[in-house]
Amino acid sequence: MGVKIISRKEFPEESKPNENQKPTEPETLTPWQLANMEYMKQKALEKKEGQPEDSLSESKEDESATDDFPTESEAEKTAAVKEDKETTVAKEETPVELESETPEVETTELPSGPRNGSFLDRLPNIRHERNRLLVRRSSILIGLFAIPALFLLYYISPLADLGAVTIKGNEHVATETIKQELDFKIGGNLWSQYFDRKTNVKHLKKQELQIEDVTVGIDGFNHFAVTIKEYAEVAYLESNGKYSPVISSGKVIPIEVEKSNGNLPILESFTSSKRILNVLDQYKKLSEEVKQGISQIKYAPTSENKELLEILMNDGNKVLVSIDDVGKKMNYYPQVVEQMNEKGIKGVVDMEAGIYSYPYEDNSSEADTTQSSTNQSETTEAQ
Repeated sequence: MGVKIISRKEFPEESKPNENQKPTEPETLTPWQLANMEYMKQKALEKKEGQPEDSLSESKEDESATDDFPTESEAEKTAAVKEDKETTVAKEETPVELESETPEVETTELPSGPRNGSFLDRLPNIRHERNRLLVRRSSILIGLFAIPALFLLYYISPLADLGAVTIKGNEHVATETIKQELDFKIGGNLWSQYFDRKTNVKHLKKQELQIEDVTVGIDGFNHFAVTIKEYAEVAYLESNGKYSPVISSGKVIPIEVEKSNGNLPILESFTSSKRILNVLDQYKKLSEEVKQGISQIKYAPTSENKELLEILMNDGNKVLVSIDDVGKKMNYYPQVVEQMNEKGIKGVVDMEAGIYSYPYEDNSSEADTTQSSTNQSETTEAQ
């Protein structure tokens, strides 16, 4: 079936072209050309952005070619060529889009774990959590049963019995005496004796006055380590040629030794522990020179002075002084005895009221001279 082509010659009134009128009207185009124009317009709108310049130029050429009324065969060829070019452009654009999308897929970070995933995705985490809770509960139960079992085994084992007692720190009290007074039973229950240790220590301190403190600790698995702290011996109390130690608490240890320690003072006729402590406190205030010169301290009260002492010196002199004045006045003794030695006399240094000296009764002729020289100088210094 042929297609009739209508020319402008059949319409003389329209033969002259109008400047404002398009060169080709839709009525002069064939249906195929109209369809092709619609197709090209749609393609042009779709590819308006990012379309290569050559495709735009080709579309313009195609539009101009339609104005020249091409034949049906030429139009078919042109359409085929355009379809090939569109296919080529589409193929060229597709890899670019894929390449642009590929990095986005690679850089996307996957979530660390399933949050709202399926039950199968969450199943491994649930199993791990259940196993962890099971292990924790099992450990608690095992511990609750194992600890009492271990205590029971220890209690019935030989390790719970006292194996030995060691004593250290004692110098004057014998080790065997301490063990006997503590009365710890070897082979008896360790912990029952340890909890009752205060009673044993109290008994030991009551029997042995020289022990100041006792500490009982556990050494190793089943041994007691006893540490002894003794009162220091500060003097000796003389009685009938025998000597009893006087400790720093003022108490006299009821034992007798034949020889005293030469570095400690010898007390005589003291019966009160309080008075002994007062003497010892004053004795500590003396210089080493004076301490070394003291041979014996005798309590010799009178009706006027109940605190009077007679102190015998190693150089043969005797000092009369009250207990409360020992630490103050006795430190002047080296100056007084120096004046006495210059005169060649031995006698009494009276520090009860002032400080003055006089010879013994067999040297009474020199008493006034010694008294006048010392009473004026030393009394002023002492006060």
